Amino acid sequence: MCGIVAYIGQQQASPIIIKGLKRLEYRGYDSTGISLYNGTEIQTIKTTGKVSDLEAKLQGQEPV
Repeated sequence: MCGIVAYIGQQQASPIIIKGLKRLEYRGYDSTGISLYNGTEIQTIKTTGKVSDLEAKLQGQEPV
C-alpha cells in the first residue's frame, strides 16, 4: 500500500508535503520519499523509516 501527497502552488512545497506525509504515517509505512522540482530539475530524496527520518535527511538541502 502506498500514499501520495502532491502540491502545486507558489509556497515552499517541502513543508506542505511533509505535513501531508505525516498525516499518512499512521498507516505503518516503512519508507518515505519526496520529489521536488527546483525550476530546472526534479530532485528526489528517499529514506527508510519514518517521515522524521526524511525530515532529518532534508536538513541542509536548498528549500524548494
